[in-house]
Amino acid sequence: MLRASLALPRHGIRATTFTRLAPFSTSATKFRQQQHLSPVLNFSDEVKDALKNNKPIVALESTIISHGMPYPQNYETAVQVENIVRENGATPATIAILDGQIQIGLTNSQIQSLAELGRESVKASRRDLAVVMSKKQTGATTVSATMLLAHRAGISVFATGGIGGVHRGYEETLDASADLTELGRTPVAVVCAGVKSILDIGRTLEFLETEGVTVATYGQTTDFPAFFTRKSGFQSLLNVETPLEAAKLIAANHAIDLQSGMVFAVPIAKEHAMDDKLVGDAINTAIRESVENNIFGKESTPFLLKRVNELTGGNSLKSNIALVKQNAAVASRIAKDLSRLSSGSQARTYSTSARVFNRHTSSPAHGPIMVIGGTVVDITSTADPVRLVSGEEQEVTLNSMIHSSHPGVTRISLGGVGRNVAEVISRLDSQNCVFVSAVGGQHAAGKGSSAMDDLFGSWLVSEVARRGMDNHEIHPIPGARTATYTAIHNSTGNLLSAVADMSVFELLPPNKIKEAIAKYKPRTICFDANISVECMRATLEACRGQDIHTFFEPTSVAKCGRVLDSTMTTSLKDGLLRFATPNEYELQEMAIHARKLMSNNPDDVLIHGLKDRKIVCGHHDMDSVTTKDISTEGDLQNEYRGLLLDAFSVSHFIPTLFIKLGAKGVLVFQRSNVDEYQSRQGCKDCKVGRLKLEQSVVASDDKTGGQDTGLFTVTWRSFPAHKVSDIKSVTGAGDSLVGSVVASLHRLDELRVPSSQSTRVQERDTHGHGATGVNHFAFWERLDRIIGDAQAAATLTMQTHATVSPSLSSSPQATALLASKPKVISS
Repeated sequence: MLRASLALPRHGIRATTFTRLAPFSTSATKFRQQQHLSPVLNFSDEVKDALKNNKPIVALESTIISHGMPYPQNYETAVQVENIVRENGATPATIAILDGQIQIGLTNSQIQSLAELGRESVKASRRDLAVVMSKKQTGATTVSATMLLAHRAGISVFATGGIGGVHRGYEETLDASADLTELGRTPVAVVCAGVKSILDIGRTLEFLETEGVTVATYGQTTDFPAFFTRKSGFQSLLNVETPLEAAKLIAANHAIDLQSGMVFAVPIAKEHAMDDKLVGDAINTAIRESVENNIFGKESTPFLLKRVNELTGGNSLKSNIALVKQNAAVASRIAKDLSRLSSGSQARTYSTSARVFNRHTSSPAHGPIMVIGGTVVDITSTADPVRLVSGEEQEVTLNSMIHSSHPGVTRISLGGVGRNVAEVISRLDSQNCVFVSAVGGQHAAGKGSSAMDDLFGSWLVSEVARRGMDNHEIHPIPGARTATYTAIHNSTGNLLSAVADMSVFELLPPNKIKEAIAKYKPRTICFDANISVECMRATLEACRGQDIHTFFEPTSVAKCGRVLDSTMTTSLKDGLLRFATPNEYELQEMAIHARKLMSNNPDDVLIHGLKDRKIVCGHHDMDSVTTKDISTEGDLQNEYRGLLLDAFSVSHFIPTLFIKLGAKGVLVFQRSNVDEYQSRQGCKDCKVGRLKLEQSVVASDDKTGGQDTGLFTVTWRSFPAHKVSDIKSVTGAGDSLVGSVVASLHRLDELRVPSSQSTRVQERDTHGHGATGVNHFAFWERLDRIIGDAQAAATLTMQTHATVSPSLSSSPQATALLASKPKVISS
């Protein structure tokens, strides 16, 4: 987690908080997909072949070569370790930065060059990667950097000597290794000999527990090893005795998307272990000398290991080499079993080596979800209440804040309806979502200065990737501003005022959307109302003739009418837009636009003479529908009468509506043709069919005299809201519900009408409108589960200050989606 607190005492405003969530499953795909850019990750031929063919791979760090051992032992050991990995059935991937280029897998000559360079190379942790690359330096990766890059490359298992930890004297120096925080946010399994014994092992284990890292001893006991010795006096959480047991633990960690790494501590073999007193005395002496010589930070560990080796007469180096080789062998066997698990009948979408290269092999029927829409920097200031002279507190009002500053708290976070929906889908269905959006690009240079990137845009792109949405097409628009939403709330969270700067989305080129759809071949597309009408039309037309479920998220009252623009008429009448997710106010506005569109199309069979059309429920006519008999479902006749009429108008163009009603729950409304109504009448043993029949309104064209020809059915059902306790914020709750619905419908193959039964776009219903492309029986039969999961997702988000709850990754819906057949990105 990264938090930055900025104190601004002049105005009494405190704490701007940046929160970074760990990625779910990231890779180098984003960079390789952009063919006009040089790849950021460079793979050796051996590693590339292993990735393509789903062979097990073990990542190896390079700091142990440059800073952990002297030459030539470092070179000899590195080559021997790679050979051990191969002998145990895996492919070695030593990671380093050579002349500014990240290398995943080194040749022997590259290993030798790095070994000879030794300490002259940069010891590169996560924070150093960008610096080393930009300066085209050579850097040896630490445990933290190796974990990060291995994860980017799709490698799940990493072998090293020992991990870093909390340094002795931490209470005075606050010196703790970046390895620990990396383990808390990067899902890579690290096989090691425990924590280097020069460190404070007890505090290190406490730190790992806080970071949510599972620590297991590989062996018959839970004794946690101390690098040079087999026991440290501390215990692991558990022990695993076989590679398969360890692999299953890794698979479970990925399956519930914990986003944290794991430590498998392998005790050094008895014949290579050192005497506790001998190594303890050497370590104490080395630590004392490091303090006297003012050696700290990243130079501390290399100094201590070198000095301990000298004080033990070279014995510690021999032990070090032995334990590294042992760890490599264990890691290789674990990687082999993990590879079998991932490619067998229990296949999962967690990080496996083949995922990066094999996405292009996915069938079009298993295409991903594409979300097109806004990504926004949300700046939220919450004003403190005013303390009166009496000591009571009073909420501030907008008038009381005019022409003055006010103390409070400001938070900066990621937002945007499209981005929120995409994050929800990514958390529920990892690696099955592509996000398309726009941010501000370079701004023109002033006199005597160079062009500058849009800082918010750069931050958004990096944060989107860090949250697991690594598959994205976020386009920088030169000269434009990244979208921001700046809000002022009172202390109870009620909005006082806000400014929304969203103009960048109007500049997103429609051809970029077409290119993304052609590139990824999505099976489901969801777009929000932030994008232009031209982009909406381009999106729908790109779906013409394809089996793609399309969703529209209306976003706001001011923007929701765009989708019913007159230029959209043909696309809508042809059934290219199948679902929409308005709230009740957006529905009202959309109904106004729908009726206007009807009046502008007098020749349309369905639209013409709507006022004269008979709508019957049993033998009731249109007048009955507009008054007390609109529904047979209790209080619906009073509570939802206006909504149902609005929904009926909108459904002429968008057949299925998920209407978000906040504290009143969700109303689902669907238009279908006469055949669906007749089939329901024959469904005597179908509870869902009878339920729909009871709630159906049948419409007919006057010209048919109420005969079956020209009939269609509208069906609705209400779902009460879940009771929610401990609400932190309602921001993002609606987006969480939408993302959940999209993810659920995407995975339910039985909802899609086979092309042999309905050509969807080409086939019109009896009124000349496109078919809905949905198996209505399957839809209503599954609706309880779909809405239940969606409301649960909204509840989780309401119980956190985040715009999307991180807990969605481990929700029952995420587990169920993971258990269904895997979907992978097609590119």
